[in-house]
Amino acid sequence: MNDTEKTPPFIFYLTLDESLPKAFHTYDRHFRRIGYVLVPVRLDQLQMLMSTSSQEHMIVLCSISDSKEYKLYNERIRGYLKYILKSKRITFLQASSFSKLNDQKSLALFRNYFFLKYPMNAHELVQKVAQYYTTKKEQKTVWPGGRRATLESGAA
Repeated sequence: MNDTEKTPPFIFYLTLDESLPKAFHTYDRHFRRIGYVLVPVRLDQLQMLMSTSSQEHMIVLCSISDSKEYKLYNERIRGYLKYILKSKRITFLQASSFSKLNDQKSLALFRNYFFLKYPMNAHELVQKVAQYYTTKKEQKTVWPGGRRATLESGAA
């Protein structure tokens, strides 16, 4: 087993405030049960990670459950989101009950923005994120052009 197989997969949780919300602790508990690590990051830390990290692809989860978080998201994150998504190094999963935050129409071009509508069970959300992570990892390991054609060893 090499080092990449020993390290658990990381899911980044975008925090909107200095303190961690209750949702982070709930999701963290569920992610730990299935072997994932939920890492809280602020926007500036995320930008630094994107520029310095050797990780090919990062999955970022952002949860907006009340009006205070809604306001913070609009002020701090929404304007930078399209610039962050242009790098194609992150997938942004946004969970919210505010339908106004669904930027799917304007960000559909990037194909790395997904909106998850609340109310949703925490276990269900964690399973969706984990499924997406494994799907994304499998896509990276498969050659996009299919298998290369070869001749059998006896044919000439």
